[in-house]
Amino acid sequence: MSISEDRVSHLAHRIQDRLWKDDLADFPDERRSLQCIKEAISSFFAVTGEVDAAVRRKLASYSQSKVPGSREYEILYQKFYQEEMARRKW
Repeated sequence: MSISEDRVSHLAHRIQDRLWKDDLADFPDERRSLQCIKEAISSFFAVTGEVDAAVRRKLASYSQSKVPGSREYEILYQKFYQEEMARRKW
């Protein structure tokens, strides 16, 4: 899944503001903390995109193809997605 830099920046600012307002973190270097949050968000979306692609390839390789959107497909998708995320330790 791709997400625009503007959206990542918006989310990072919202997260940083919330952490500060709830007194969960103090940021001695706001610019650096914002960059770390942006990197974490980008990394998360990159991994979820890779996992999604891997799961879809796995489902497509089944001899009896599953119809996307069907209940069976969704159940298998969720199962494989969780397994792949656990394998990657996310």
